Amino acid sequence: MKVLVIGATGYIGAAVAERLAGDGHEVVALVRDPAGSGLTGDVRRGDLREPESLIGAVTPDVDAVIHAASPTGDERVDVAAVRALISTGKPLVYTSGVWVLGRTGEPATEEAPVDPLPLVGYRPAVERIVLDGGGFVIRPGIVHGYGRGIPALLAAQAAEYGLGRYVHAGGPPPVWPTVHVADLADLYPLVLERARPGDLFHAVAEEGVPVSTIAEAAARAAGTPCARAVPWPVEQAAEVLGRPFADALALSQRVSGARARRELGWTPSRPGIVEDLAAGATEDALSEIGAGGTP
Repeated sequence: MKVLVIGATGYIGAAVAERLAGDGHEVVALVRDPAGSGLTGDVRRGDLREPESLIGAVTPDVDAVIHAASPTGDERVDVAAVRALISTGKPLVYTSGVWVLGRTGEPATEEAPVDPLPLVGYRPAVERIVLDGGGFVIRPGIVHGYGRGIPALLAAQAAEYGLGRYVHAGGPPPVWPTVHVADLADLYPLVLERARPGDLFHAVAEEGVPVSTIAEAAARAAGTPCARAVPWPVEQAAEVLGRPFADALALSQRVSGARARRELGWTPSRPGIVEDLAAGATEDALSEIGAGGTP
């Protein structure tokens, strides 16, 4: 297949493009600045804020579209973008995230009701447009791998403060559903090849990992003198990270990824988040926030 990947230079999008190419698919990269992207091959210009540029990029030779770009934060813009992509008639895979579910106790399946955090408040509406238009939605958990994503932010925080910290809103420490970025990338071609129009899948390898354990692993990865983790009150974290993102990091979720395994044969096999952090993390984390590395 010839697949247009929106956000092909981002954390998730780059991994997806690499996986597609490895499977023998022809990748078309859609970026805002082709000349400055550093990419080779078929690279086209497009901007989520310009729906006509998206439609123009989906030429007749394109078989499917994967939207792995970061949301703009503007509901009007993001809704117009997915409507434009649906209008092309090509299969569309949209990357959402598990934060649309809100707090969960038992592992949430794809049938669970949504209760989105303010940070992703309008994302369920975008999902619905995609699904009603015959597209597909993937909801990744907390994405990790290759020293990037939110876990790298924890490592950067640990390096700065000398010990691990995790955002805490009271009660038991939260747990996070997680997925390695390479395992996540494996799911996209499976969706294109095997899923039915209107299907929704959770991309979750580990249903719920204690964030305190993740923060301890981040402290060890950062080489701190004290490889332990302490709660970071959400009010204090909000002063540094902003309230919406701090609330998201304090969210406790257990999410099931069983459907993708059962129906598509998805088999996540990369290291879990704690093992991954043990291999080391970078401090270049803040640039990932909102750049395709969050759910």
